[in-house]
Amino acid sequence: MNTPFLALTDVTVTKEGQPVAKNLNFKMERGQQWAITGYPEESKRLLLEVFTGRTPITRGIVRHYYADDYLAQPEDGTYRNHHDLVCYVPFHHHFRSKSNVQNFYYQQRFNSTEAEDVATVTEYLHSITSKNPVITWKTNDVMELLALDPLADKNLIKLSNGETRRLMIAAALVRNPRLLLLDHPLIGLDVETRHRLNGILDTIARSGTQIILATTPEEIPPCITHVAVIQGDTVIAQGPKREIKWSPPELATSQSQLHQSLHGPIRRLLEPRPPEDSKVVVELKNVTVRYGDKLILDGITWRVATGEAWALQGHNGAGKSTLLSLINGDNPQAYSNNITLFGRKRGSGESIWDIKRQIGYVSPELHQYFPKTQTALQVVLSGFFDTVGLFRKVSAAQQETALQWLQLFGMADTASLRLAQLSPDRQRLCLLARAVIKNPTLLILDEPCQGLGPQHHDFFKNLVDELHRIVGTTLIYVSHYAEDIPACVTKYIRLEKGKIAEKTDRHA
Repeated sequence: MNTPFLALTDVTVTKEGQPVAKNLNFKMERGQQWAITGYPEESKRLLLEVFTGRTPITRGIVRHYYADDYLAQPEDGTYRNHHDLVCYVPFHHHFRSKSNVQNFYYQQRFNSTEAEDVATVTEYLHSITSKNPVITWKTNDVMELLALDPLADKNLIKLSNGETRRLMIAAALVRNPRLLLLDHPLIGLDVETRHRLNGILDTIARSGTQIILATTPEEIPPCITHVAVIQGDTVIAQGPKREIKWSPPELATSQSQLHQSLHGPIRRLLEPRPPEDSKVVVELKNVTVRYGDKLILDGITWRVATGEAWALQGHNGAGKSTLLSLINGDNPQAYSNNITLFGRKRGSGESIWDIKRQIGYVSPELHQYFPKTQTALQVVLSGFFDTVGLFRKVSAAQQETALQWLQLFGMADTASLRLAQLSPDRQRLCLLARAVIKNPTLLILDEPCQGLGPQHHDFFKNLVDELHRIVGTTLIYVSHYAEDIPACVTKYIRLEKGKIAEKTDRHA
């Protein structure tokens, strides 16, 4: 009888005295590739962390059989346990500066001096060493596989969300793991990159590295042979992919009911917007952005009028994040371009706070760098002051408003919990509440539904529709998924390699 590759037997995990997972049983045979799906999201991540050994178990057995082949070899100081053979690629990166004295922070990519203390893609990958004596993946091979050669000299801090995802997988492969764990690797990637990554995962699987990834039922890669389904705090089904038929539970609330449930609270929390002095919220004329010899945006001309709802689309690395940074006041190259925001030309004496006061914003980068020591209530309150964290005294009225938003988002019980104590989808909901709390003129939502479960996903889309309909909020919405875009969006602009490839009043 063949020895299994990995197994869990009657595993229970307890946090703060309460079981968060129980009766976990799982067996992976050699040559198999697994997807973990189901709901809630935090349970899928917890299972991956149990596999890594990062999350201690309260009882049961976790057995990494594949490590026995190495541990049985003569003692050479190379191995002490299975940890050297496992690589986990989480949802967020943990890059640090070259001097290793600080983590990255949100606006560092726009600070040319401090960006110099950040490694390039090549430097970062060459700094990684493998403890596996069997070298399957070399740095040059990995860079070619993940299409990182064009990014070789790019600082880590300046990578797009999709580029960062590819680099994180590359960094894991350079360590030559026997077991590769991936947390939703396809989220935030454009259609073409998702297709390419599926081929990359197939190549990895054929190399002998076995894969376990957390994903949704709709995004199970072709290389996956087996599926395990999490529901609540345990695994309810597992087996060959063709035999596991599972879909998310039907939402208890219909779309019309969601609209009705949001209508009253939004009217109470936000006043309909009075007529604006300016008919134009954003106007860009022939905007160009370069970093050294690299052309990021090339002659962008775009006008967003008051009350319009736009979808901003384009492949990973097309320039969307850079374009948004010009609008949001983060990018200093705005001063060297012809940009008018809220009726005032950039560089005419306005401060960055004058701009941010009128904008609500959320993005994968903001989620990545937001201080996880802040409580959920502090995160939401910081939206009044446009700061990455709360550093000012708040009024009783502001605190009450923030608590009402948390209640509307179904998170009243999280007010005193630190962001680090919340699951990634609940962290994202806090940031979404932060974006809307001050009733901004312009709402910029960059992949806002990334990592949200089905119920939260539909709730937020309906919230955006109601904000636009009742309050008249101007909207710029970014997503690689057509199903994520709210019904209120009627205008589309698509970037391709830094240029406008398409601009239309309806989705083609």
